[in-house]
Amino acid sequence: MPALPDDFPDYLKHSDQDTPIPTWEQVTHSADAPNREMIQHVARIVADTDNEAEARDVWSSWGADDRRSVALVVDKVYSQGWLDAVGPIHNVWSGAFNFNPRKTARGTFSDVIDAMSGDGGTFIKCTLRNGLFAYLNTYNHKDWKQGWMEIGVANAALHIGLKEKLVEVHMEVFNPLFIKGAPEADVVRIPLAGAYNRKLFALHRRWEQPPYAEYSRTSANYYHLMRQSMRLSF
Repeated sequence: MPALPDDFPDYLKHSDQDTPIPTWEQVTHSADAPNREMIQHVARIVADTDNEAEARDVWSSWGADDRRSVALVVDKVYSQGWLDAVGPIHNVWSGAFNFNPRKTARGTFSDVIDAMSGDGGTFIKCTLRNGLFAYLNTYNHKDWKQGWMEIGVANAALHIGLKEKLVEVHMEVFNPLFIKGAPEADVVRIPLAGAYNRKLFALHRRWEQPPYAEYSRTSANYYHLMRQSMRLSF
């Protein structure tokens, strides 16, 4: 890691050396006994197959960052209850991947995430109807037809975008739309413009833009942030 500013957070300096790499047994929740449901999900997502051996081979061929990134997203999506809406992966990067959306018993991919948005939900739909701050959350994603942002966590929050054929899911280190359960002193609410978290917005702008984004937005950092607020598979 190159020389960074003195105020660069220590908790964003993690690496492979102090961060575990998930095994196939861990990501499929099969450490004690085979979890057939999770094996089916992960095999589909990782390798577009229902053959565990084929999927395991693909998993084993990936580097540490790809395995950790996919496992972290799978853990979070599984905990939220919509892993069945996630189809095969197309490409992976730190804390993120593109995938084919799947229709489920609850409807299309959009139906599933829309049902988790709004009052009492996990996400906010990034439209003007939900305020300018929500709408601007997808401003830099010109290829997104629709976007959603997780609103109940401060760090490693899911940002989801529906593209023409694929869905992108990636994590934000600092969540500017942490407005559910956040300290009220941190949340700015403006009529018609909506709400945002001023503290996290400032941190997002400081450390998730070039030239620091590549050092803060890593699967190792996401792992250590997530393990503070949820149980991970590894």
